Amino acid sequence: MLAAVSLLGESVAAWSAFAYLIAAIPVGLVIGRLRGVDLRAVGSGNIGATNAVRALGRAWGAIVFLLDVLKAYIPVALAMAPDALGGLDEPAPAIALVGAAATCGHIFPIYLGFRGGKGVACALGVFAAIVPFAGLLAALLYAQTLLLTRVSAISSLTAVNAATLYILGAATPPAYKLLAVGLTALIWLRHRENLRQVVGAAAARRR
Repeated sequence: MLAAVSLLGESVAAWSAFAYLIAAIPVGLVIGRLRGVDLRAVGSGNIGATNAVRALGRAWGAIVFLLDVLKAYIPVALAMAPDALGGLDEPAPAIALVGAAATCGHIFPIYLGFRGGKGVACALGVFAAIVPFAGLLAALLYAQTLLLTRVSAISSLTAVNAATLYILGAATPPAYKLLAVGLTALIWLRHRENLRQVVGAAAARRR
């Protein structure tokens, strides 16, 4: 990884491409295949951690989640190094682009015909890299909401909303605020079918 820092230097395009290609690795699909399961053919068909929990169990689902977080966190954290993009006079816009590229890599992976996951774990990794407390807050609220509701979609949206609100209210660079809003909007769009199902289930219970 240190070799990547010196090789990519201060090229925003190179770092963005690096982050995209790393985050586009379909960790859930790879682990599922190693376990004899194609995540795209079971459950929701999603390659992310939630479907991995359903298909592979909680332990393997947790591993998928952690690796999805790390595959976005690591490229962004490396890009923030003083001898990489962190050495620029105004590094925040460049780092924000790298964070956006990492999340989009998971959601629109070139390796799978641009059909990937919903981006929650990768967004968490990006938030943890650029504003560590926001990443911690998102993780805690995700876990708490999941315990209370047992609904991953609600937990995911609660987590990214909380992280974004913290970033917007804190003394963070405007580029980070824009990144947080953009990623949250994209994640809400990716969850629209889940939200329809949640609303439908709630309406059915009231009948």
